[in-house]
Amino acid sequence: MRRIAAILWVALGMGILGIAGGTAVAGAAPTVVGTVRLWAAPDRTRVVFPLSGPADHTLFTLAHPARVVLDLRHARFGRGFAVPRLPAGVVTAIRKAPRRNGELRVVLDVRGPVRPRSFLLPPGGGRGYRLVVDLMRGAAARPGPVKRAASRGGLRRAVVIAIDPGHGGEDPGARGPRGTREKDVTLAIARRLAVLVDRQPGMRAVLTRRGDYYVGLRQRMAIARKAKADLFVSLHADAYRNRRARGASVYILSQRGASSEAARWLARSENASDRVGGVDLENKGPMLASVLLDLSQNATLEASMEAARDVLDR
Repeated sequence: MRRIAAILWVALGMGILGIAGGTAVAGAAPTVVGTVRLWAAPDRTRVVFPLSGPADHTLFTLAHPARVVLDLRHARFGRGFAVPRLPAGVVTAIRKAPRRNGELRVVLDVRGPVRPRSFLLPPGGGRGYRLVVDLMRGAAARPGPVKRAASRGGLRRAVVIAIDPGHGGEDPGARGPRGTREKDVTLAIARRLAVLVDRQPGMRAVLTRRGDYYVGLRQRMAIARKAKADLFVSLHADAYRNRRARGASVYILSQRGASSEAARWLARSENASDRVGGVDLENKGPMLASVLLDLSQNATLEASMEAARDVLDR
């Protein structure tokens, strides 16, 4: 069976924020912290703090009981600051208090060990600065011994379709004239499509997200590869200025994207046993691995084009 794999790319613009190494400037107005927002995913909970500007922060964990502590320097809570209703994630309570040195402290009570990470998003899409805190479930895992799966011989399996609802969580996508959000539309379509796929004998659907939470682009690819997906379908509902626009468009991997992704996989193959599109790169020299991967990607592009034509013809 010909394996079809779709590769998603995103270009992220990153800038260096702050003045004098990111430290607060004496006499400058403190950063205002708005109402916190939360999204719970199966493997993590995302906490987003809207900010009026960039702010230095410190993030650390405490045990017995498990807590995540966020200290924001030269900041204050806004008048409308509120703690929303908490989703069914790892966060059980949010506590806050100003400190004497001009810092703000936010304590997130969690259900157990978590691995926190944080990053600052610059203004964009009609939104201001946002401090994002991701709480990954479980403590840091230790690498275990590599296990090889036993060969299944010629046993047939179901065709796996990975259905990817675009956007989610803090990323709403496009907005309709009445406030309809793209992330809600794509999730609703994905759920209905999954039901139709599962009704077909010999086919099985896998969703990259099942709720309103954000999943990174490469994480979506990892979910599909873990499920050994034969087809990856990413759903989007684009906005357009002309209200008379109708129909659908289908995009497949470009030649430039294929070349860049191939280089990335080949660089990794020196340290890992990778299987891409049914091609085993382990114990292959650089030249042979490059040729095999190129052949696999050419077959992927042809099969993707054929699938795209079938979609547009319906």
